[in-house]
Amino acid sequence: MLGPSGVKLVIEKALLPIGMLSEEAAEARNKHFRSYRMNYPRKFSRESCNLDVINRLLLTSDPLITGMRPIPRKKSKPFLRETVDMFLATDLERDPSQDSPSDDSDRSDDSGDESEDSFDEETLTPANADIK
Repeated sequence: MLGPSGVKLVIEKALLPIGMLSEEAAEARNKHFRSYRMNYPRKFSRESCNLDVINRLLLTSDPLITGMRPIPRKKSKPFLRETVDMFLATDLERDPSQDSPSDDSDRSDDSGDESEDSFDEETLTPANADIK
């Protein structure tokens, strides 16, 4: 626990006045407190129970310890073939003249059938279409 000098130091160094701080963080920690009190502590004495809850709260709020935790990798699955076909069909149905300005003077005549919006169908195959 902080003594009177510690509380005074916290009040002096705080960026916001105590009345301006949000209660959302405290309410979120209340959920943790209830969970830790029900599931993790020793239940044969009130003192050991409170000690276990406080230690668990300190561990979960320490930025150094929580920063050491490995970040879980998000598992991604490839697109289904039907999904890729749907995207390809909607892209081919789109009229390219709506996307470009009406002045076509800067386009070269030797571009052939390829448009600027063309894409390689190979890039959207299910093996290469992982969600990042």
